[in-house]
Amino acid sequence: MKSSSYPIDYSKLSVHINDKAIFFIEKWLHPYWFYLIIKNPRDTKLGDYRYPMKGTPHKITINAGMPPSLCFLTLTHEIAHLIAFDQYSRSILPHGKEWKSVFSSLLFESIEVYEADLKILIMKYAKNPKASYYADKDLSEYFNRLQNPNQLLLKDLKHNYPFKIKNRTFFKLEKAKSRYICIEEKTNKKYLIDGNAPIEEVNYYEEKE
Repeated sequence: MKSSSYPIDYSKLSVHINDKAIFFIEKWLHPYWFYLIIKNPRDTKLGDYRYPMKGTPHKITINAGMPPSLCFLTLTHEIAHLIAFDQYSRSILPHGKEWKSVFSSLLFESIEVYEADLKILIMKYAKNPKASYYADKDLSEYFNRLQNPNQLLLKDLKHNYPFKIKNRTFFKLEKAKSRYICIEEKTNKKYLIDGNAPIEEVNYYEEKE
């Protein structure tokens, strides 16, 4: 999508977010010249924002294939970057107090869009939003469960049991706040891994046979 002098067809977003969410996206982006690009899913990020340079428009990219509520939350995150940079200048920190203030305001404004059980989590998150929803254990668990109801999370695994993340085998050790100390089998190094991390359980003894 590209903002221009003629009306933008925001209905193209209907395959990614619901109609209530489209209303807010249109409202927030209306004053700006921008590109909004839907990308194939990326492993490293759900979306990103690039501010204008030398007469170019604002640019937001967003991953396809997300649940509508996560897609809208991600779009809100990126639009908050656009508004914050436009209002406060490029010198602000990407996830500093200015961005937090704008993002929080947008979340509260659009809270009606979210499912009833998600509203409570969003309202809590909006009071002091993090750079990524992954940093909020409740939201992280909610969206992990939403995207894959049968997905095993690290916190579900028994103590001292083996598991895999991206073909690397670890053993779950003791808890450290919201994370767990885990030791990698191959290197014997210890890592702190979030309890909401999606994992694959392995039968260590069968694999060794």
